[in-house]
Amino acid sequence: MLLLLWIMLSISPREISAAPVANATPGPASPASASGKTPVDASLKPGTDEEVSNVFKDMGVVQRRAMPKAGRFLLSTFATLDFSDGPYTNYSFNVNPGYALSDFFEVYLDISPFYIVSPRSIVSYISRYQDANNAQATISAALPKYRIGAEFLWSPLYGKDSLGLSRIIRSDTFLKLGISRVTYDTGTGLRFVLGAGKTYFIGRSLGFRFSLDYGYIQSTVNSVQSFSATFLTEFGVVLYM
Repeated sequence: MLLLLWIMLSISPREISAAPVANATPGPASPASASGKTPVDASLKPGTDEEVSNVFKDMGVVQRRAMPKAGRFLLSTFATLDFSDGPYTNYSFNVNPGYALSDFFEVYLDISPFYIVSPRSIVSYISRYQDANNAQATISAALPKYRIGAEFLWSPLYGKDSLGLSRIIRSDTFLKLGISRVTYDTGTGLRFVLGAGKTYFIGRSLGFRFSLDYGYIQSTVNSVQSFSATFLTEFGVVLYM
């Protein structure tokens, strides 16, 4: 008995733990233990036949305006070219200070300090002939000098346009109404304009603007003053201060 007790005390715990265990067969290693990651439970995969909740069916996304304009002072500069049946082509340059009443409405003081007048081919053609008194035939028309008035812009639409395949540019679409008085070399006349155009924004303070307008302009040709229809093209830039 004493001999058996001495043998058991002489064996260390490490040797006991290292001793093989009978009938212990190691099983195959699981994928989780082999890779060190927890496997995903396949039962948690969402189904493809799930319906969208009724909460989201009637929802939409409306983008914000690219340019916050309300309460800002504006400076619009542009050139104007007219397409009319008059004997002269009129080019004008505008410097219009304005103010944005809101993001949708803008008012401007319409100022055109000078005009560039170019005679059309009909003027030289008529000058080749003589009238009933054997005098050279001419066309006399009042030539515009400058213009001052007011313009009102309403921008109900805004969005963005693609520029190539990878870039977009934001813009506003506006309607314009204007009334002004034109000073000619022989008097004055009224000018009414109704048009539509777009403003493409370049940065946070600058935009490129163009419009197509229908004008109803009072002028004098051969000493007869009357209104005539004119189509106008305007293009320039607007500064948001």
